[in-house]
Amino acid sequence: MGEEGAVQILRSKRWIVVAAFVLGGAIGAGIAIAATTSTVVADTNVVRERIVTTATDGDFSSSWHIHPGPVIVQVQEGYLKITQTTCNPNVIGPGETYVETPGVPVIAEANKAAKWTSTLILPNSAPGNPDRVAATSPCS
Repeated sequence: MGEEGAVQILRSKRWIVVAAFVLGGAIGAGIAIAATTSTVVADTNVVRERIVTTATDGDFSSSWHIHPGPVIVQVQEGYLKITQTTCNPNVIGPGETYVETPGVPVIAEANKAAKWTSTLILPNSAPGNPDRVAATSPCS
Protein backbone atom coordinates (compact mmCIF):
# COMPACT_ATOMS: atom_id res chain seq x y z
CA MET A 1 0.00 0.00 0.00
CA GLY A 2 1.35 3.37 -0.93
CA GLU A 3 1.47 6.58 1.04
CA GLU A 4 -1.68 7.85 -0.64
CA GLY A 5 -3.63 4.69 0.38
CA ALA A 6 -2.45 4.97 3.99
CA VAL A 7 -3.58 8.62 4.17
CA GLN A 8 -6.99 7.66 2.76
CA ILE A 9 -7.41 4.91 5.43
CA LEU A 10 -6.48 7.36 8.20
CA ARG A 11 -9.01 9.88 6.87
CA SER A 12 -11.76 7.25 6.77
CA LYS A 13 -10.94 6.18 10.34
CA ARG A 14 -11.05 9.80 11.43
CA TRP A 15 -14.58 10.10 10.02
CA ILE A 16 -15.62 6.96 11.87
CA VAL A 17 -14.33 8.43 15.15
CA VAL A 18 -16.04 11.77 14.47
CA ALA A 19 -19.30 9.98 13.59
CA ALA A 20 -19.08 7.93 16.81
CA PHE A 21 -18.65 11.11 18.89
CA VAL A 22 -21.58 12.81 17.15
CA LEU A 23 -23.80 9.76 17.64
CA GLY A 24 -22.74 9.44 21.28
CA GLY A 25 -23.49 13.12 21.88
CA ALA A 26 -26.93 12.80 20.28
CA ILE A 27 -27.77 9.78 22.44
CA GLY A 28 -26.49 11.57 25.56
CA ALA A 29 -28.59 14.64 24.77
CA GLY A 30 -31.63 12.44 24.23
CA ILE A 31 -31.15 10.87 27.64
CA ALA A 32 -30.51 14.22 29.32
CA ILE A 33 -33.68 15.76 27.89
CA ALA A 34 -36.19 13.36 29.44
CA ALA A 35 -39.86 14.31 29.48
CA THR A 36 -41.15 15.16 32.96
CA THR A 37 -44.69 16.01 33.96
CA SER A 38 -46.08 17.15 37.30
CA THR A 39 -49.71 17.05 38.34
CA VAL A 40 -51.05 18.94 41.35
CA VAL A 41 -53.02 16.36 43.33
CA ALA A 42 -54.21 18.71 46.07
CA ASP A 43 -53.78 22.39 46.82
CA THR A 44 -55.47 23.34 50.04
CA ASN A 45 -55.27 25.57 53.07
CA VAL A 46 -57.05 23.03 55.29
CA VAL A 47 -54.09 21.13 56.71
CA ARG A 48 -53.13 20.75 60.35
CA GLU A 49 -49.58 20.13 61.54
CA ARG A 50 -49.07 18.28 64.82
CA ILE A 51 -45.60 17.82 66.35
CA VAL A 52 -45.21 15.23 69.10
CA THR A 53 -42.09 14.31 71.06
CA THR A 54 -42.20 10.79 72.51
CA ALA A 55 -39.85 9.17 75.01
CA THR A 56 -40.01 5.60 76.28
CA ASP A 57 -37.93 3.55 78.67
CA GLY A 58 -38.58 0.49 76.47
CA ASP A 59 -41.28 -2.09 75.70
CA PHE A 60 -43.14 0.42 73.48
CA SER A 61 -45.59 -0.51 70.72
CA SER A 62 -47.86 1.89 68.87
CA SER A 63 -50.02 -1.04 67.74
CA TRP A 64 -51.04 -1.24 64.09
CA HIS A 65 -52.70 1.97 62.92
CA ILE A 66 -53.25 4.22 59.89
CA HIS A 67 -52.64 7.97 59.61
CA PRO A 68 -54.68 10.10 57.16
CA GLY A 69 -51.59 12.08 56.14
CA PRO A 70 -47.82 11.59 56.05
CA VAL A 71 -45.87 11.37 59.31
CA ILE A 72 -42.20 12.35 59.53
CA VAL A 73 -40.44 10.44 62.32
CA GLN A 74 -37.03 11.67 63.51
CA VAL A 75 -35.15 9.66 66.15
CA GLN A 76 -33.01 11.55 68.65
CA GLU A 77 -32.01 8.70 71.01
CA GLY A 78 -32.16 4.91 70.88
CA TYR A 79 -33.73 2.94 68.06
CA LEU A 80 -37.25 2.72 66.68
CA LYS A 81 -38.42 -0.21 64.58
CA ILE A 82 -41.06 0.86 62.04
CA THR A 83 -42.88 -1.70 59.92
CA GLN A 84 -44.98 -0.58 56.95
CA THR A 85 -45.74 -1.71 53.38
CA THR A 86 -43.13 -4.47 52.93
CA CYS A 87 -43.61 -6.07 56.37
CA ASN A 88 -39.82 -5.87 56.77
CA PRO A 89 -39.06 -3.59 59.72
CA ASN A 90 -36.91 -0.49 59.23
CA VAL A 91 -34.66 0.28 62.20
CA ILE A 92 -34.30 4.04 62.60
CA GLY A 93 -31.50 5.35 64.83
CA PRO A 94 -30.29 8.69 66.18
CA GLY A 95 -30.19 11.37 63.49
CA GLU A 96 -32.22 9.27 61.04
CA THR A 97 -35.66 10.03 59.59
CA TYR A 98 -38.50 7.85 58.31
CA VAL A 99 -41.60 9.06 56.46
CA GLU A 100 -44.75 7.04 57.08
CA THR A 101 -47.01 6.66 54.05
CA PRO A 102 -50.57 7.92 54.62
CA GLY A 103 -53.40 5.40 54.48
CA VAL A 104 -51.08 2.39 54.91
CA PRO A 105 -51.01 0.33 58.16
CA VAL A 106 -47.90 0.96 60.28
CA ILE A 107 -46.49 -0.10 63.65
CA ALA A 108 -43.63 1.47 65.61
CA GLU A 109 -41.80 -0.44 68.33
CA ALA A 110 -38.92 0.18 70.75
CA ASN A 111 -37.53 -2.58 72.95
CA LYS A 112 -35.19 -0.23 74.84
CA ALA A 113 -35.15 3.44 75.80
CA ALA A 114 -35.74 5.77 72.85
CA LYS A 115 -36.79 9.33 72.05
CA TRP A 116 -38.23 10.61 68.77
CA THR A 117 -40.24 13.43 67.24
CA SER A 118 -43.22 12.82 64.97
CA THR A 119 -44.49 15.54 62.66
CA LEU A 120 -48.00 14.69 61.49
CA ILE A 121 -49.56 16.40 58.49
CA LEU A 122 -53.30 15.97 58.85
CA PRO A 123 -55.55 16.93 55.92
CA ASN A 124 -59.02 18.33 56.62
CA SER A 125 -58.46 18.20 60.36
CA ALA A 126 -59.07 20.45 63.34
CA PRO A 127 -57.38 20.36 66.74
CA GLY A 128 -58.87 17.55 68.79
CA ASN A 129 -59.68 15.35 65.79
CA PRO A 130 -58.08 11.89 65.90
CA ASP A 131 -54.74 11.58 64.11
CA ARG A 132 -54.98 7.82 63.53
CA VAL A 133 -57.35 4.88 63.28
CA ALA A 134 -56.69 1.34 64.47
CA ALA A 135 -55.70 -1.23 61.84
CA THR A 136 -54.96 -4.93 61.64
CA SER A 137 -51.55 -6.26 60.70
CA PRO A 138 -51.17 -6.78 56.94
CA CYS A 139 -48.18 -9.01 57.70
CA SER A 140 -50.06 -11.93 59.29
